[in-house]
Amino acid sequence: MKSALAARFPARFLCVAAVTCFVTVAHSHAAIVTNLSDSVAGTGTIFASGPPQFYAQEFTTGAADVTLAEVIAALGNASGTFTATASLETDSGSLPSDTVLTTFTVPSIPAGSPEQETFIPNTIVTLSANTNYWFVLAATGDGSYEWDYTNTTHANLPNYAVNDGTGWSIGAPPGPFLIEVDATPEPSSMLLVCAAGMLCLFVALGRRFGRATL
Repeated sequence: MKSALAARFPARFLCVAAVTCFVTVAHSHAAIVTNLSDSVAGTGTIFASGPPQFYAQEFTTGAADVTLAEVIAALGNASGTFTATASLETDSGSLPSDTVLTTFTVPSIPAGSPEQETFIPNTIVTLSANTNYWFVLAATGDGSYEWDYTNTTHANLPNYAVNDGTGWSIGAPPGPFLIEVDATPEPSSMLLVCAAGMLCLFVALGRRFGRATL
C-alpha cells in the first residue's frame, strides 16, 4: 500500500506543480513604464477623419531585454462610428519610424470618461534594453476618441508625437499621455518561480506522506 501511494503522489504533485508554475507565469506581469497614477491635465483627440489622425507615445525600456505583455492606455469619450487601431513602432530620429513591430487587439473604447484599457500584442515582441519605442493609436471611419495626458514629465516617457496626415512631429507640452507598458518575467525569473513552487509542493508531499505512514 505504501509503495502504491508513493508512486501516485509524486506524479500528482508534479502535475500540480507544473500547472501552478504555468498559471503563475502566465498571470505575472511587471510594469516597466507607467504614469497611470499621475493626475490628468487634459485629453488629446484622435479623429477618424480630420487632423490629427494619429497620436503616439514614446517610451524607453530599462536595463534588461523583456517580452512585451500588454500596453494600458487611458481612453474614452468615443463618438461616431470608427475603427481604432494600435501598433508598436520603432524609433527613428526621436519620431515613430512607421516600422511596425506588432499590432494590438484593441479593446472597446467607452463613450464615457476615459478608463484604463488593455491592449494585447498580436505577436510576441522582445523589447531590447535601453531602447526607445512608440505606442501608436489611430482610427479610421467617422468619429473620434480621446486619450488622457498629464503634465508630469518622466525620463522613460520622453516625447509624444502627432501625425495630421502629413507626417509626424513632436507634440507641444503638456504631456505625456497616460500609459503603462507591462512585460512578462525574464526566463530566469520564471525558472525561480517554478522551482520555488515545486519545492513547496514536495515539502508538503513529504509531510503528508509521512503522516500517512504513521
